[in-house]
Amino acid sequence: MLLRHKAIRLGYLLLTFDDGPGRRLTPVILQLLAEYKVKATFFLLGGNITGREEIVRQIAAQGHEICSHGYDHLNYWYVSPIRALCDIKRGWQSIDDALNEKRKKYPFRPPYGKLNLVCMIYLIVRRVPIIYWSIVSGDAWPSSKIDSQRAGLLTEKAGGGIVLFHDFDRSDDSVDGQVVASIRSVLEVAENAGMNFATISELLKARGQN
Repeated sequence: MLLRHKAIRLGYLLLTFDDGPGRRLTPVILQLLAEYKVKATFFLLGGNITGREEIVRQIAAQGHEICSHGYDHLNYWYVSPIRALCDIKRGWQSIDDALNEKRKKYPFRPPYGKLNLVCMIYLIVRRVPIIYWSIVSGDAWPSSKIDSQRAGLLTEKAGGGIVLFHDFDRSDDSVDGQVVASIRSVLEVAENAGMNFATISELLKARGQN
């Protein structure tokens, strides 16, 4: 069963964040999540971790789940399998270095949602969960096209699922407010509907997994 389908069937809501950590935006998001007492899942981009290790440790210290989004945000359909595999491993290593751990692997979300066959087999053999999404917030679109209510409306309609947000720092810091408003819209919808929040690992362990 696809994990995102399981989330919807069980009425779980997962907030997931790609491409961070952002030096400016991620701490603001962490504060918002703390306000609502919600745990989320962060798919960190290894290339954004250098110099922001303290933020990675803050994410972990607040009880959020850390996963990987690779290192260079490559489209694995357009690079060699060897380069793609190296990107996956380098992303994992960056997280380990920041946390001073030796886990060597983390649940993985492919950049652009694209995986080549070699990488897919590698991840399956290593029993690494491959995580996609069911709700696109649209927060990475050009600022003029971002609708801060979109994610909330889609979440309400679906009754649960895996929401895709992004916590990288935009060149235009005015977008931060739009992203935060989008997250807040989902949090309010979920709160009003009594939805159950979960992290990726919690969803994987929940009853009903096939």
